[in-house]
Amino acid sequence: MFYWILTRWGEKDLHRKFRYVIMALIVLMTMINYVDRGAISYASEPIIQLFHLDKAAWGAVLGYFGYGYMAGSILGGLLADRKGPKFVWLLAGSLWSVFEISMAFAGNIGVAIFGGSALAGFAVFRILFGLSEGPLFSTMNKTVANWAAPQEKGFMQSFGLFGVPFGSLLTAPIAVGLLSIASWQTTFVILGIVGLIWVAIWAKVFTNKPEEHPLVDEGELAVIRSTDGVLSDEQTLQASEQVRAPWYSFFRHPTLVCNAIGYFAFQYVNFLKFRTRIEPVIS
Repeated sequence: MFYWILTRWGEKDLHRKFRYVIMALIVLMTMINYVDRGAISYASEPIIQLFHLDKAAWGAVLGYFGYGYMAGSILGGLLADRKGPKFVWLLAGSLWSVFEISMAFAGNIGVAIFGGSALAGFAVFRILFGLSEGPLFSTMNKTVANWAAPQEKGFMQSFGLFGVPFGSLLTAPIAVGLLSIASWQTTFVILGIVGLIWVAIWAKVFTNKPEEHPLVDEGELAVIRSTDGVLSDEQTLQASEQVRAPWYSFFRHPTLVCNAIGYFAFQYVNFLKFRTRIEPVIS
């Protein structure tokens, strides 16, 4: 149905600017990603009460997400290069949606399997959840590289990242709204189902490259593959795909090293801000 609407709504404009539809769907995916990861902080109180958990240990469990996320970020980039971004989008989106649903049963699974420890159950699924959400940004970068015109890659990247603050902004009203009308278990199930619906839409709408998509005409493809405005030392997508640099070469590139440091600083501050939102909920 979604695909049918796309093919008939502003069809001529759609054929010229379908890449913006792709980026809009990535924004939606990023929002779902951030709502899913943040919802547990608002469900902390009923979970702690139900399983009689230690609040300090529960705070550590929430932080375990980061361990899985680090590994998932690297694996996501590797898989996007080898299997294509569509494979990673569908795999990651499906897994984190399933793990989001599994959080509704994590405590009981921990009691049944992990030595009677509900806390261990939540810890395991929180790590797996982080692992499955980790590929988001590396796969987004690969998608932008494939779909954006050279002169608009910066805008496309920033447009995709718009889903981060907007998703964080929506987490509270969505999570609190669901928790006000349903149990915390049902909240996790609903959020996971929404993610699976997005995956089904993405499987129908997205292709790894614009050349493979029936709604991208020759005019738009010419814009995407144009070298107009490209700096002399930049490589086009076609040329870069023929170069296989060893992994350690990244550590020799000053721009990439400085970018990594800057991104670490951003994520560190963002994580601390997120933790300050969690503390009032579980204290």
